[in-house]
Amino acid sequence: MQLFYDPDLQPGPHRLREAEAKHAFQVLRKKVGDHLDLVNGRGSWFTAKVAAISKRECLLDVTLVRKPKQRAEHKLVLFVAPTKNIDRFEWILEKATEIGVDSIQPILTEHSERKRIRTDRLERVLEAAMKQSLRAWKPKLGELLPFEDALAQTGMNNVRYLAYLGGDTTPLLRDTCAKGNSVAIAIGPEGGFSPAEAELARSFDYEYVSLGPNRLRTETAAIAAVHTIEQLNW
Repeated sequence: MQLFYDPDLQPGPHRLREAEAKHAFQVLRKKVGDHLDLVNGRGSWFTAKVAAISKRECLLDVTLVRKPKQRAEHKLVLFVAPTKNIDRFEWILEKATEIGVDSIQPILTEHSERKRIRTDRLERVLEAAMKQSLRAWKPKLGELLPFEDALAQTGMNNVRYLAYLGGDTTPLLRDTCAKGNSVAIAIGPEGGFSPAEAELARSFDYEYVSLGPNRLRTETAAIAAVHTIEQLNW
C-alpha cells in the first residue's frame, strides 16, 4: 500500500498538497480514475478517486473510511536530547514513529552538543516514517526546550521516568513500567544527564530507570525505551 498524507483532508472534493501531488504524478504515475489511500495524521483513514491530475496539482474525490480513534489507551511522550550528528537524531524520530509514540520533545541539557534543530525538516522525517509504517497517527514534535522548561510541561497523568546511570540499584524500565500507563521517558545526550539535572528531574517526580547493563548511545537508548514501553502494552 502506498499511503499519502494531508492534515487538511475532508470528505468530498479536495486538492492534495503539492508535494504529495508531485509524488503521485511524477513517481507513481497516477492517472484520472485511480484510487489513493490517505491519512490525516490524527487517526483518520481516507480513500480518494483522482478527479484531475497534473505535475503540480491533484484533485480528489475523498471518502472517509475510518474515523479517528485513540492510537492506544496509553500515551507515550519521549523527551530526548538531539544528537551532535543530526542524522542520528532523525533516525530516532523515524524509528520512534514506526514503533509508536505520541509526542517527541527535544531537550537542551548541560551536556548537549547540538543546540539548534530545524523542526520543518524533522516534521518531514516524521511524515515519511508515518507513511512508510502505514500509520494514521503522526507524532507531535515540540520545539527545542531547556530541560527544566520541558519537565515543567510534563502531563499530570503521565508516569515519569529518567534513563539514568547514577546508581547500581536503578531498576530496569521493563520491571517498573506497568501496562496501560501514560508515560513520559527522558533520554539524555551523549554525555548523559548531569547529577544536578537528575536531581531536578526527581523534583518533578521522575523516577530513575535503567535500560540495561551497557552504556548506550542516545539513539539506542531512545529506541530501546520506546520499544520496551510499547511491548509492555501489546
